[in-house]
Amino acid sequence: MEEVKIISDIVDIPLDKLHHRYVARVTPLELYEAVDPMHVFKSHHVSLLKTIIKHGLDKKRLMKTPYWKERQHRYNIGMTRWTNKKIWEHINDRWQTYRSLKKHGYDKKLGDRKPVLVLKKPFWETRFNWDSGFLNGYEVWDGMGRVSSAVVLGWKTIPGRFCEDMKPGACEFDKGLNKIKNRKV
Repeated sequence: MEEVKIISDIVDIPLDKLHHRYVARVTPLELYEAVDPMHVFKSHHVSLLKTIIKHGLDKKRLMKTPYWKERQHRYNIGMTRWTNKKIWEHINDRWQTYRSLKKHGYDKKLGDRKPVLVLKKPFWETRFNWDSGFLNGYEVWDGMGRVSSAVVLGWKTIPGRFCEDMKPGACEFDKGLNKIKNRKV
């Protein structure tokens, strides 16, 4: 949490205003749609859940999804925790999150302890003064599994907290991004 600080109480955040976090060099834009590519409704997380709902946890089918390909890309650029085993575990975690929200709804206690965190301005704009031309609106910093599940379930909002970059303009990578090869913005 050292990268962002919370600036709001828990509020209902409109899902249609949210975007998946973009990370230069990590997010292969060729796997995304051209118009508003990071919008959560178009995210790989949402399409992954829809694929599982339709076809089950079919590993061969899921290995062909943009979600899987993006995680493999992460491994190839130096984020070595993203092995095929880890990707599969992550997919199962995403599925369990969806199933739990579908069965039990949103757990307010969990939301208070580990809330969905949303940046009002995209991280790469604030941290690196970078204008992509395509980053629009609020960006999910943490909680994309819950956000994507809420989208698939047809919710309009999700409880969360707004946060902001603690080092705007610093042009510094966080520790997780230090492993990336060729880390240019």
